[in-house]
Amino acid sequence: MSQEFRRGAVGMVYQIEYQNIQYAMKISNKKSTKEYEIAEKMKNYINEHSLSDVKIMNMFNIQGFILSRPVGKLMDENQLCQKKYITQIFKQLAIGHKLGLVHRDIRIYNLILFNDEDVYLIDWDSSTCNGFNGEYEGSFLTASTSVLAEYELTRGKQVSAYYADDCLSIIYMLLLFNCTKEEKIRLKKLACESSAGVLITARIKVLQRYPKEAIDCLDEIEQKRASLINIDDLHNQCQQIINKWINLT
Repeated sequence: MSQEFRRGAVGMVYQIEYQNIQYAMKISNKKSTKEYEIAEKMKNYINEHSLSDVKIMNMFNIQGFILSRPVGKLMDENQLCQKKYITQIFKQLAIGHKLGLVHRDIRIYNLILFNDEDVYLIDWDSSTCNGFNGEYEGSFLTASTSVLAEYELTRGKQVSAYYADDCLSIIYMLLLFNCTKEEKIRLKKLACESSAGVLITARIKVLQRYPKEAIDCLDEIEQKRASLINIDDLHNQCQQIINKWINLT
């Protein structure tokens, strides 16, 4: 092992060298091959449909250890609002969605940037199937308002998951980028404390600086989230919202 790469809630990722090739190796208390298995399904889907413009993280199960490459770096917040990166994220997410998966943990800490050109959506360990209703494992800061409300109501025991939640997470991630430093600190603190109800209120205050029409578009998706099962239509709708209301470079 050469160095610790990043640390998460349930494990750590190390940058290692194996047979003269650099990899990232995840050490998790989940001891699961779920993310590797999902990566294999996504790779097969890409090959079957000849999707040459979609890149996903390559994952390898070597002697029981899950390795991945390319080894990039965590995306910086200042790099997030670029159209090419958002397009790549949606393309990768579309593969997962068409396999029936909801990621549930889309946030900047799960975006890996390689050579300032390619971004990879990682950590599908928290994913579940569309329509799932049960214990919540996922992001708080960027979660849909519906997810946060259900978490608050059931103390996280009965929280549903739909494709639209992932798309909303991308939008909230971008909208909250323009927070003040103080607002970011407060929102992150509430997220770390799993204070879903208070987080909803605090987030609404931040989002009020955007045009009402933009927030109305999000509210409509929130209300219809369970019925939005056409992946292409859903993704196109959300990308149109982003292009209209968020200043991407």
